[in-house]
Amino acid sequence: MSEVIVVTTPELPGYEIVKVLGTVHGLTVRTRGVGGKIIAGIEGVFGGEVTSYTSECEKARRESLNRLIEKAKRMGANAIIGVDFETSDILQGTATLFSAYGTAVIAKPIEKKE
Repeated sequence: MSEVIVVTTPELPGYEIVKVLGTVHGLTVRTRGVGGKIIAGIEGVFGGEVTSYTSECEKARRESLNRLIEKAKRMGANAIIGVDFETSDILQGTATLFSAYGTAVIAKPIEKKE
C-alpha cells in the first residue's frame, strides 16, 4: 500500500468504504521571516499578489497534506475522505498554523457486474 487516495468529497466514487479508521490531521506552523516581510512590504506598495507569502503558503499546504497522508498510512488507511484545509494566525499574528484534516478509511474498488 504505497499510495493513499485523497479526496475532498465525503465518498470515493468507484470504491466501497469497508472501514472507517477515524479522523486524521497534519499540521505545520510557519513564521514570517524578516526577508519575507521586507519583500512582502515592497510588493504591497505596488499592490497585487504577495508572491513571497504565496510561495510559503504553498509549501506549508503541501507539508500539512504530506503529514496527513503519513498519519493515515500509519493507521492502515488507503484513502482519506472529506479532506479540508484550515489556516489560523497564532502568536499574535507572528506565525500561521496550516492544518489539513479528514477521515482515514480503508476502501476497496467496487466490482463491476458483467
